[in-house]
Amino acid sequence: MPLDEKTRELVALGAALAGNCFPCLRYHYQKCRGLGIAVDDMREALEMAKTVKEVPIKNIYELANALLESGEDIDD
Repeated sequence: MPLDEKTRELVALGAALAGNCFPCLRYHYQKCRGLGIAVDDMREALEMAKTVKEVPIKNIYELANALLESGEDIDD
């Protein structure tokens, strides 16, 4: 079963944030407003996208610290 239009726009809103796409975020925000999507629902979609986006940042930072602490040479 396909997603309804409101759900698709909430997904697109989160994807725009995750993709760092300023015009996309503005566009999908306006689409959400036009569909009558509640601000709390938009906020939830954006918070979820932010959480997903932060995982790789956290992981690479942990790797950087582990490398610094180990002092190992990298053969890559």
